[in-house]
Amino acid sequence: MENCFSGAPQEFLVCITVHKASNVGVPSGELYVKVSMDKMTKSTKTFTNSENPFFNEYFVFEFHCTLTELLRLTILFELKKSMTYKKNLIVGELLIDLHSVWNQPYHSYFKKWGRLETPIGVKGEAVSLLESHGHLQIDLAIISQQNVFLTAFKTDDTENLKKPLTEPNYDDIESNLLQHSSRLVPSNIRYFIGLYRGYFRKKGNYMIQVSFAGFNGKTQVAKQTTTPIWNHELTFAWMYPSVSQRFLILIFAHEHMQWKCVAEYEISFEEIAFNTKPSLGPTYLHFYDPVNPLNYIGRLLMDLRSEFMAEEQPSHVLITKSIAGLDESRYWRDDIFLIEFLPLMGDHIHTNANTYKLSVSLAEHTSNFVEGQLKTPLGKFHNTILTKYFRQEAPYPSCLFRIRLPDHRSKYDGDYFMIDLVNQMSAELETFKVFQLKYTHQYESQAKCLKSIITDVLNKIKEGISSNRFEIDEDSQRTTWDINRQLYLLNYFTKLPQELRELIHALRCCFRERHLDESVSDVLLELQRLIGEINSLINMLRVQDEWPELILTLSTGGKEVGVCRLNAKHFLKPHPKKQNPLASSQCWKVKSFVFRSVSCNHTCTNCGCNAAIILGCISIVIERERKEFLSSIASEWSLIKEEPMAWQPKVRQTRLRCHVYVHQAKVRPTADQSNFCDGYLRTLFGEQLAETYTSPGTHSPIWNAVITLKGLTLPGSIVWYLQNPPMFSLEYRNTERTSNDDHVAKGYITASVISAEDLAKNTQRESADAGLCWSRSPLQKFQRLKHITPPPLKWLPVARKGIVWAEVLMSVELIELVDQKPEEKDVTLATGIPAAIRPNMLYFALEVIFVGLRSYGKSSLGSANKRRAKVMMGDLVLMSGLSGATTKNSINFLVSYASGVVSLPDQQEYWPAMIAADVLLSGFGHESTVGIALIPNLTSFLLKNKITKCVRKNEIKDEDDNDDDNKNEDVDRDSIDSTTTLSLDSDSNEDDDDDSTEADEANENEEDASPTKGKNCWMRFLFALGFRPAAYANRRALRFEDDLAQDHELIDDSQFTWWTKFYNSMYVDSSERFYQYKHRLIIFPNELEKQPQFSYLVDWAVPVHLTHGLKMKKLSGPQKENIYATLKLHIKLTPCGDGAGDGAGDGADMLRLLPTTLSPRYQAMVKSLDEAVKIMVRVYVVQGLQLRPRDRNKNSDCFVRLTLGAKTMSDSANYIANQSNPIFGRYFEMEATLPGDHMLQLIVYDHDKLRDDVIGHTRIDLEDRWRSKHRATVGIAHEFSRQGYNLWHDIRLPSEILLELCQQRGIQAPYYYGKVIEVDGTLFGDETVICKSEELQERLSLTVLKNLDKLPSFGYSLVPEHVETRSLYRDEHPNLEQGKLQLWIELYEANMYMPQPVDITPIPPIGYEVRVVVKNLSGIQFGDRNVFGKLMSDIYVIGWCQDAQRQQSTDIHYRSFAGDAAFNWRMIFPMKYSANEDMMVISRKSGLEEFEIKRPPVIYLQVWDKDVMSKDDFLGALELNLSNMPMPYATERQCRAYPIKRKRLNLFTQKAINGWFPLRSRTQPQPGLPLSPMNGKCQLDIEICTEVEASNSPAGLGHDPPLALEKPYRPDTAFNPLTHPFKSFKHILWPVIRKYVLWTALIVIIVVGLIFFMSNLPGKLMSVPLD
Repeated sequence: MENCFSGAPQEFLVCITVHKASNVGVPSGELYVKVSMDKMTKSTKTFTNSENPFFNEYFVFEFHCTLTELLRLTILFELKKSMTYKKNLIVGELLIDLHSVWNQPYHSYFKKWGRLETPIGVKGEAVSLLESHGHLQIDLAIISQQNVFLTAFKTDDTENLKKPLTEPNYDDIESNLLQHSSRLVPSNIRYFIGLYRGYFRKKGNYMIQVSFAGFNGKTQVAKQTTTPIWNHELTFAWMYPSVSQRFLILIFAHEHMQWKCVAEYEISFEEIAFNTKPSLGPTYLHFYDPVNPLNYIGRLLMDLRSEFMAEEQPSHVLITKSIAGLDESRYWRDDIFLIEFLPLMGDHIHTNANTYKLSVSLAEHTSNFVEGQLKTPLGKFHNTILTKYFRQEAPYPSCLFRIRLPDHRSKYDGDYFMIDLVNQMSAELETFKVFQLKYTHQYESQAKCLKSIITDVLNKIKEGISSNRFEIDEDSQRTTWDINRQLYLLNYFTKLPQELRELIHALRCCFRERHLDESVSDVLLELQRLIGEINSLINMLRVQDEWPELILTLSTGGKEVGVCRLNAKHFLKPHPKKQNPLASSQCWKVKSFVFRSVSCNHTCTNCGCNAAIILGCISIVIERERKEFLSSIASEWSLIKEEPMAWQPKVRQTRLRCHVYVHQAKVRPTADQSNFCDGYLRTLFGEQLAETYTSPGTHSPIWNAVITLKGLTLPGSIVWYLQNPPMFSLEYRNTERTSNDDHVAKGYITASVISAEDLAKNTQRESADAGLCWSRSPLQKFQRLKHITPPPLKWLPVARKGIVWAEVLMSVELIELVDQKPEEKDVTLATGIPAAIRPNMLYFALEVIFVGLRSYGKSSLGSANKRRAKVMMGDLVLMSGLSGATTKNSINFLVSYASGVVSLPDQQEYWPAMIAADVLLSGFGHESTVGIALIPNLTSFLLKNKITKCVRKNEIKDEDDNDDDNKNEDVDRDSIDSTTTLSLDSDSNEDDDDDSTEADEANENEEDASPTKGKNCWMRFLFALGFRPAAYANRRALRFEDDLAQDHELIDDSQFTWWTKFYNSMYVDSSERFYQYKHRLIIFPNELEKQPQFSYLVDWAVPVHLTHGLKMKKLSGPQKENIYATLKLHIKLTPCGDGAGDGAGDGADMLRLLPTTLSPRYQAMVKSLDEAVKIMVRVYVVQGLQLRPRDRNKNSDCFVRLTLGAKTMSDSANYIANQSNPIFGRYFEMEATLPGDHMLQLIVYDHDKLRDDVIGHTRIDLEDRWRSKHRATVGIAHEFSRQGYNLWHDIRLPSEILLELCQQRGIQAPYYYGKVIEVDGTLFGDETVICKSEELQERLSLTVLKNLDKLPSFGYSLVPEHVETRSLYRDEHPNLEQGKLQLWIELYEANMYMPQPVDITPIPPIGYEVRVVVKNLSGIQFGDRNVFGKLMSDIYVIGWCQDAQRQQSTDIHYRSFAGDAAFNWRMIFPMKYSANEDMMVISRKSGLEEFEIKRPPVIYLQVWDKDVMSKDDFLGALELNLSNMPMPYATERQCRAYPIKRKRLNLFTQKAINGWFPLRSRTQPQPGLPLSPMNGKCQLDIEICTEVEASNSPAGLGHDPPLALEKPYRPDTAFNPLTHPFKSFKHILWPVIRKYVLWTALIVIIVVGLIFFMSNLPGKLMSVPLD
């Protein structure tokens, strides 16, 4: 049954881990992430100077609200750059809608990358500066009380636990993107939301707000109106698909001097996208009051459209503008609809008044009232009748009103088709379930019927597509939403037939296989899934053009007592152009309407708040089509008068006889009474009311009653009720013996209507079948079951205030009477359900070992009187002996074994409840029931392959007189109930029957597991001679696919510890074979007791949680039943064989089990229950995972406290400071006595100076682990070793354990020959890979222990060496996970030798020294222009490792004109590195406390351009993860950006490397400088050495000794011009001006020469003689 309180407030935790960011484009400054959610903010610590900041911080947000309120919230991640004198700069932001998180598996994202977007509201020039940079990796999970996070494993996953997991590449951003599951490629999209006008019932000032992903757009205010007009459009850009999935539309009204949200509406992408871009409308959205959903507020005309954008980085700015009004006539035509409700009769009306009123309303319109008198049913009853009924007399008045609404009927035809399809499939499957009950083991017949059902569905779909049921009339213009929905549905129903054909093929293929029953079950489940899928399509894909709710209201005595909310479109008269217009609609069809109480706020359909059931009909017809409608129903109804409306059916009434078959009930225990109550069932229909007799003092009443209602008449024709059978009201009542109060649970059942014609056909078929000598075909039998009489029984829930109180096995039928005389109204009660539907009763032997009561509460343990336990099933009551001495909070019984014979139905679906009770005995022999519980899953106790002999009592006495052997048995009869006898086969194999059952199943799967004797001897001979390798034995017996490794490289494991094994068992690289040569264990993702392969550790005893029950009188909401004790029982149900058939008519009380000797295994078990066992408990606490912080501004300071009985051990002195994932590595040893100290509690605390806070606790039942057959005391190691980090730490060797198990099972001891061992007829070879030097006998024995589930006599697995992951909880918030704790437990017998404990002390990080030599740079971008305009850079490199404040820098390579630089400069970085965690450990201080920060071992190098007058310019960066470094390139020419699949290496293993590494250059050009196409490259020489190696071989920084490096060769121009002026002139200025100086000198010389020449020329000429 669905949860009735899903809308109630509950506790939620939103858990967030911010891992790191990638390529954010901000190389310098301090970056941090701010997480905001519902006015709460939390921030990470800052990370300095890196484009890939690492945070790894865990936050938890706590909420107490409803699920709907929670899913409306969004989480905002803002990556910010910390600024000193101005507001912090937002680099990018990520918005996530919690609704998208809730839809994920386990409601969580794990290590997903989200794209950082431009901040909302940033526009203009700032957009280019704040473009989205990079991605953010996060974990995000929602944990609730109702949905426990990360539940148990599926059975399919259990085998995978034995295999090492392959680590996903979480650093691959493209394959781990945080986006909604959609086939579309993520792209930018612009949304346009148009808000036009509204219609509201109340006059006022109205404003609309639309919210999506942080955008909040509002319209202007429409003042003092009921019809506001806005004509407003909101526009914004976002990503699609995105993790924001919902639009929220809020209507605000100005009331009492403030704005108040009066209504809200959510639009999900699932309803408007259809795997394309979102679109909706134009359409009206209807709004209701969120406080009172029955109050209609109004409607809003709006539309939503979207367009994909070509821009890569659009601005996220909300734009609002006014638009033109919308012309509705383009899309639809408004019509006047007549809505009419005709009530005929009503019953089960809870009121003291004598009059009633009925009305119907839709939106703001309400009809007239139909009034009448209420009557009380007559007769003799157990208690006062508080319900009344009415029945109208012809002509029948009706409720009627008119309303103007859009006519969208042509669009609803596809919905009607899907409704018809779902109804057909549901009806067929209900009939098929009846067929399964009637023909239980005829699987071939069942498969044929299923194929027939699927074929009919295929024909229905084909007919719907061919008749264009999804097409829309051309009269109305189709919107984009209509077209997308039509294409989506056509695509779905085009692919659906292929799925159905695959189901038919699966059934055909299974006819030749033995597991046909499983295939039938799988196909049935798949068909039910398809019904749910189509139902979700009907409900989800109808946002546009939806009608308001149709509400029927019932009032009595002037007060509303019940309402019925209906979907109006189901009662519309379909479009006249459609085929079979009335076939798909409920228009004017008589049916029963269930009214619920006005105060009911439950979210389920059957909550027990029924106020009435009224029989009537509804029609919604367009006024102009009224005449056509009246003519279509003229054959059934005639309209007497128009105002007020009055109707007369053509057939006045139908006479019926009703049979109510009530077999039994399962009743939930309550705390309102001190003893068992007397229960009875009341059935109500009209003026007829009947009750069963009272079943005294039981929670599993069996009535086997037939109630006959005679003289029953219903208005109208029988055809009405064949289409929609009427409903009967049910009341289950418990009467207290000490008071007159009745506790009532309510429900309803749909009757099976049998017409006189069908009854006659059934009679003829039965008489015809009696004369046939052959049986009819399965399909004929299946078709006959559709109108079978009497109808088969089925379980029906009856509830009270939202909680199911009981389930009743019953059925109801109405049989038409035609030719018989009218019967007088009479009610008869008889015993004996007809044999046709009565369950076929068989005898079963029920055996119970009462282990004892555990964890008994102190308040319930206060009485000193004796106790005993009871187990009741059907008519059998088994009792334990009186309780013995109380050991702390545990109680054992003096007599612990009881058995008897119980009569149960052959169909397991009809089995009654099995009830366990805790009974307190007073001094006068009076018994009072303290607690009680229903034992679920009874079929798990049934041993199908066993038969127990049951004989009559007198036969037992005769055998005891004649057989002397029974008198001389050595069985300890004191431990057996004297009133019962034992029931185990005398030839049993001294083992658990359930074990043998598992072994039988294993036998079926292993065909050649037991070879023949001759073949076995031949194989032994071959193995002994060595002609068959050992691996062949395993491959032959266990179907191994891969040969085991024969040899491996010798590895020095002296440095390995248990942590090596632990981390080697986590994710491993599938391409790396190194992990195979390290030992490993199994890490369970949850608790050990949740593993199905170990029978949940309840194979020896089932825990039954005893409660005092719910207080049904005070029940007002979801309440938790407090468990005050746990009763442990070992239960077996075995079919009775020989002798049972002879006494079948005498009842089960005349039978007893045949006395046999109890097997030694059971004797030992029963005897051990009375003995106290002292054990030693070793608890190894490994680490905590995502522990919820208890401090406001930091993570918790965690430590562990253990409580076992009265003993407590605390580890507060060794608390782990400021860690959400602390590594404890602590070992505890405590002594316990079972069963007194059976419960171990581990509590994780947060250490504080004043008072330690509880983070969470987990409880472990040690008794289950000690007594389980799966040997959960000490895990079986993967390989056997006598030394090293894989030291065998069990008391017994593998060969001793195997020998002991074989002796317990009574099979031959293991036989060793050659390299093979034979156990239970199965051969095994050695599976050892690493420790092949150990003894072969132990290695072979360990191989058998690991494969014990493959042996026929065992069939179960032993618990391996493991680490379990346990969830932590707090009592204040039950079922709300507070984190996880990884640990394992070992149990040993006390006073015996115990091996040394495993040392799991965390390995301290090792000190390393990383020496990085920066040799050369190439292809560096330019950062400046010199005074002559030439591009250049003054390059230097900075680097750091643990702390950016302690960065080291090279010298400066001045005036690099080609982008090259030479340094040969050594940087030395000390670090602490933990190889197991692959983390660099940094110690920090906060006040007086010192804590550790763990980060990846990354070396950060950045290239900068040195400036004198301005800030230095960033040129490039390189980040190297030393443990996961890509292989460098050998030459500069080869160096390019790393491909995704570049080979990687671990420098801590390789120690040294050199080569060229590509730099990440800046993406934005400097102002005034071009962006160079060159990609920067850096030549590095990196060496890692330990602290000891570094002290033995020290090195100097830079070019300093020791191990001084040569200074690099640089051009003559590479110097600081400010410190060398003459050199600057020589190398900088002179080369530039030399040409000009020389030309100037030449010109000057020439000019001077010319001047001298010209000045001296006259003198020379004058001195020349004229002659």
